[in-house]
Amino acid sequence: FVPTKKNRRRWKVESDIRSALRQLISNKGGKRENCGTLLGLMLSANHDQGSEDQRMGLEDIVDECKTFYFAGKDTTANLLTWAVILLSVHTEWQTKARDEVLNVCGESPVGESLNNLKIVGMILNETLRLYPPAALVLRQTAEDLKLGQFHLPKSTQLYLPIAALHHDPELWGDDTDTFNPDRFSEGPSAARKHPAAFIPFGFGPRTCIGQSLAIVEAKVVLAMLLGRFAFEVSPSYVHAPMLLLTVQPRYGAQVVLR
Repeated sequence: FVPTKKNRRRWKVESDIRSALRQLISNKGGKRENCGTLLGLMLSANHDQGSEDQRMGLEDIVDECKTFYFAGKDTTANLLTWAVILLSVHTEWQTKARDEVLNVCGESPVGESLNNLKIVGMILNETLRLYPPAALVLRQTAEDLKLGQFHLPKSTQLYLPIAALHHDPELWGDDTDTFNPDRFSEGPSAARKHPAAFIPFGFGPRTCIGQSLAIVEAKVVLAMLLGRFAFEVSPSYVHAPMLLLTVQPRYGAQVVLR
């Protein structure tokens, strides 16, 4: 709230983004023929609500657009970054995944072929376990409640450490820090010992709305990379995960493509 140089720049960027989105929404006008885009679908669904009080206002739609873009961009990019790093180190899994991609969909991973990329899916899930894009999620109690031996008053802020859950030996075994996609050979449900042991996209009714889109995007991009390149870790790579807004390599991801 202090008008520092950094904050003034942040406020300017926020204002510019909201203005651009308002203009885009105004140009769309909520018409049904705009349903070829995510914004068009959102506007059309909003228009179909029966009464005015059930519809989202302009600022609500702006917030939804920001959420889809910003929440989906860095998180998916970081998932792919870590997947490439891990496959560059564990080349035996890179070979298995490449063979699957070439056998199932060649260099054009589209449509139904994505559902048949089992090994690629296992690799992405194990990557999400080791390096979840969001290291924690926040929740607030809606009322007074008792959690185990603790009394939590209404409006208590709770920080749920996703990364800690994903690395808990009691939930994942003694090799919890080891890259082992075989954990997910039967899918995430069979891999976890507790419903909340694997929650890279959150848990419960507020699970990330874009998780299916994120996995599809990651499968397409990773399959294209595997089909066209072999990659290995550069000698200059330093393994140093860090938490900013997402879990990312502190010094970047230096890999060599061949």
